[in-house]
Amino acid sequence: MTTLPESIETLDANELEAAWREDPDIFTRWFDEAWRQRPDSPLLQAWHARLYYKTPETESDTDNGLLLPTIFISVLAWAAAKVPAWITVDEEWFYPRFIPFLVIGAVIVWFNLRAGFERRVLKHSLIAMGLILVYLLWYPWTRNADSHIMASLHMPMVMLSLLGYVFARGQWGSLDRRMAYISYLGELLIFTSLVMLGGGVLTMLTLGLFGLVGIRLEEWFFEHVVLWGAMSAPLVATWVWDRVMQRQSRLASVIANVFSPLFLLMTTLYLLVLLTEDRSPFQDREFLIVFNALLLVVWGISVFSIIGRAAKASSLMDLTNLCLLCVTLVIDAIALSAIVYRIWEFGLTPNRVAVTGANTLIFVHLLLIGREYLRDYRGLGSQLVLKNTIARYLPIYTAWSALVVVLLPLLFGFN
Repeated sequence: MTTLPESIETLDANELEAAWREDPDIFTRWFDEAWRQRPDSPLLQAWHARLYYKTPETESDTDNGLLLPTIFISVLAWAAAKVPAWITVDEEWFYPRFIPFLVIGAVIVWFNLRAGFERRVLKHSLIAMGLILVYLLWYPWTRNADSHIMASLHMPMVMLSLLGYVFARGQWGSLDRRMAYISYLGELLIFTSLVMLGGGVLTMLTLGLFGLVGIRLEEWFFEHVVLWGAMSAPLVATWVWDRVMQRQSRLASVIANVFSPLFLLMTTLYLLVLLTEDRSPFQDREFLIVFNALLLVVWGISVFSIIGRAAKASSLMDLTNLCLLCVTLVIDAIALSAIVYRIWEFGLTPNRVAVTGANTLIFVHLLLIGREYLRDYRGLGSQLVLKNTIARYLPIYTAWSALVVVLLPLLFGFN
């Protein structure tokens, strides 16, 4: 683990230099937080000039670096996604299993390129992607099979775990690098949404303008341009975050902190209203699905609020985050109870096994996070331990996703 200064009040030049040489990316993230707190420090001012001084030529290189390879990788992924249009392949068989592989795989290739194709990381990622591809090609398919649906839903998590390994440049055991990866995923979600929003506006304008002169482009445009744009959005968002924003964006944490009070209010009111309604997740399957979707959203807001928490966060924000964690635990407990009830009444199915496992993992994780957050809030813990609690749990999610993808279909006979 990278050794970073414990206090910005007692900075040491040698200590900063050692941390920088050990891992520049993690040091830069630490420095940004320290700079926000002590911009008057002469030592930090010197480091700020060292890290962020750019000549006009450097700025030009930063803006255009890796742009052409990014476009090339996106075109290759799009071409692979057009396979059903070129040969006889069932689209229902192809797209659910291969689109996540192609979209996330393109980003994995990009990070390998970004790191200069480090031999060890490249070898491991190619072997892993090859094994995943073989499994996807071999995996028997039954139309509308629950085990197939669950495997398809969990495959992106397996691919994201591989992406995390490549992002960390093979040092997946480093909690600092895991935290950096979680932060990247939040930024990726925001920037991908912005890219797709911009693409949607461009699509409407293009179709509208050509429609005014009597040219109908809808079918061709959606089959080619829109598909390419949708598949390329995460890759383009990664390029923007890395090359244009220089990995300095904190949009995910800011948005999470802004919306955490609103989500706390909304979920609290929702739970109160739920007590007066006839519908419940215990009886209504669709209602349970919506309930679990709400759990995932609120869980994400809670995690990114903690990740973006400043060293000297306000007591009100800390109290809001703690309350949101409590509400999320209540939602998860209700969802778990409803799933266990349905298993007791109707028996085991692939859906119920997968959702029970995921909800249980989230519940335990939230308990651990809540305990450390409460300790830190009372002055008995530390922010570092709190954030490490989030990062340390990632391999457990990976292991569960792999089990759902590989073992669950076998246990239920691919039905």
